[in-house]
Amino acid sequence: MRSLLAALLLLAALAPGASAQAPSLGSVFEPKPQSQPIYGTDPATKQVVVEAIDGVDLFVETWFPAAKDGATPPAKLPSILIMTPYVQPGVQRYTTRNDANVIEYFTQRGYAVAQHHVRGTGASGGCLELTAELQIDDGARVVEYLGKDAPWAEGNVGMYGISYDAETQISVAGRGDPAKTKYLKAIIPSETVGGQYEYSFMDGVPYLGQALLSNAGYFLSSMEGAGADPKTFERLTCQPDVFANSGNPTGDLTPYWAIREYRPGAKNFKAATLFLHGFADWNVLPITVSGFFERLPADVPHKGLFGQFNHNFPDKHANVASEWERPDWLPMATAWYDRYLKRLDTGVEDWPEVQVQGTDGQWRAEADFPTTGGPVGQLALSAADGGDTGSLGTPEPQGETSFAESEGEAVFETAALRAPLHLTGLPIADLWLTSSLPDAHLAAELHVIGADGADLALPGGETVGTFGARSLQHLAAMPDGYFVQTMGEPAPVATPTRVPLRFQPVDLVVPEGARLRLRIAGTTTFKRETVPGAASRITLLHGCETPSALRFLMAHPAAPLLNVREGDEAGALTSTPAPARGTDGGGLASRKVCGKAPERLAAFGPERAPDGGPGLAARGDCRDVEAPFTTIRSARLTRRSVKLSGVSTDTACNQPGAVKAVHVLVARRGAKRKCTFLTSRGRWSKPRRCISTGAPVIKARGSVRWSFSQRARLARGTYMVWARGTDALGNVERSRTRRVRVR
Repeated sequence: MRSLLAALLLLAALAPGASAQAPSLGSVFEPKPQSQPIYGTDPATKQVVVEAIDGVDLFVETWFPAAKDGATPPAKLPSILIMTPYVQPGVQRYTTRNDANVIEYFTQRGYAVAQHHVRGTGASGGCLELTAELQIDDGARVVEYLGKDAPWAEGNVGMYGISYDAETQISVAGRGDPAKTKYLKAIIPSETVGGQYEYSFMDGVPYLGQALLSNAGYFLSSMEGAGADPKTFERLTCQPDVFANSGNPTGDLTPYWAIREYRPGAKNFKAATLFLHGFADWNVLPITVSGFFERLPADVPHKGLFGQFNHNFPDKHANVASEWERPDWLPMATAWYDRYLKRLDTGVEDWPEVQVQGTDGQWRAEADFPTTGGPVGQLALSAADGGDTGSLGTPEPQGETSFAESEGEAVFETAALRAPLHLTGLPIADLWLTSSLPDAHLAAELHVIGADGADLALPGGETVGTFGARSLQHLAAMPDGYFVQTMGEPAPVATPTRVPLRFQPVDLVVPEGARLRLRIAGTTTFKRETVPGAASRITLLHGCETPSALRFLMAHPAAPLLNVREGDEAGALTSTPAPARGTDGGGLASRKVCGKAPERLAAFGPERAPDGGPGLAARGDCRDVEAPFTTIRSARLTRRSVKLSGVSTDTACNQPGAVKAVHVLVARRGAKRKCTFLTSRGRWSKPRRCISTGAPVIKARGSVRWSFSQRARLARGTYMVWARGTDALGNVERSRTRRVRVR
């Protein structure tokens, strides 16, 4: 949670704002967990030491359910692991961070809850290395203990936590020893970094003092209570390396930062992942989502939740809007663990792939985030005409704008919008410019300006906007959505250069009558203060040969809206028809610039239809862009047969569509990440890649209800069942996955 640094950075509370209930249009979303609070919580804990690969003691403390009112917990339990640097023995980590005490909440529902003190903290030995190779291996060993060796182990382990406690999850899930992490079945990372680099830099530009402040804070907190403890010396052993690299101002992705980059492990995930991040997080900025969430394997269950909350869980974010808090968060987490740790049917497969909340408070369903979404938009920059502020959104840009990196700025602004403009995902300032020096740092801010001329704010006082930065010596491409440049290169001098400057991901609604303001300068203090470069003179170019523009995705006008439970709601939720809506500012963002339509940058990914989940039909444009939605209701696999059934539905423009076919795959994972697939003759194919794409092996035809049965010989083990529907127009859905064990 980076609490010490938070205290240093957060000098004053956010200003209070007016209360406002979030819109609740659309279809009802409400999780349905199976586990109920039928047990108590045993005050006694089990304390053990797991030995690390280098002999360091790893402290693990576990709480258990207790018998209550005749309900006796089973001897074997799934475990939920909180891997954290923030506790001492006997101290519970999440007592007030959620609506309920997390350890009590989950133990009362039949889970064991373990806390592992990461090396160099609490009662563990070693040195706090800030989530590098040794700590990742530690986590895998603790997972193996909880899943295999603990007296209560039944083979299934989950992980929970926020900030540092979330990066422990993604690092262990992606880079831990697979032989040990095979027991890790479900994780719920909240407000995690995707890599340590982005906590202290953005695309080659350092945040002022960030790395040193952060790592100094961790070092001081790790030494709390150490005294004459024999572990004290161990806690000093890695600090010279930590502080030497924290003071490196180059902005390069050095080897120190490279081993603390967790995105390369995303492709290795096997644990079902419920991933969430708040757009208003001032501590761990939402750039973490880029290059991570959308790279998780298609055959691994994963859902996303991205909304207007800060460095917290969705049920606690008073500085944004207390009325927007989601009391359904812990039920969501329970439903996730129930499904993937207890193997109970909670319907999580039918949830929207991603839930996104705009700055207007309304939630909706999307197919992915942030690299996919609706249509692209563009707002061209043009030089000021008789004033200090240039225009944003002109069809015929012209002129140029110059400023001194050390003290100047360039500001561009739209006219008052005649209809809402809805930016989502990862906006990019696509700039053509010249620099007078071979080095410069650029920073950009986007703000929504109300009719009164002041920055628009969320009800709790959080300013509506986003920011980004880019070093001109660090312009290497980011093909996987994250910064990878290991060494800076001098920028061309006095030469037109195209500079894509990424913003922090957003879901930003500019309401009718408001304006969007873009500020470009050598540094920013919005959310974080960036370090200026070498005092270059920057000239932004605006002609049709070199058109500088703000480019972005817009929310799909047909994305299904969601009515979710919020803090000011009680009783049953009801579905509400959503009106047709526009997202392009009344045509402002979709019109041509210099005769050219908006450009879909590679960072935006391909255009995709919105993903709504069951019964969430496309709205707005009357054009069938939605694939069917298929559920696997029953999957019974025995040693001699396969019997599957489910439901596949299709909706076009709020009217029933036609399901042309349901394609079913049954597979067993083997060595070298390859699978064998059941053929239509009941035999098994040669090993090939474990993906659900390509030619289907089995077709189960039928609309609404479908079934399939096949005699086959199945060995004991775990099998994967994929199902996907195709409608009459050829829209093909993303495969639904279910794991089934044959005993």
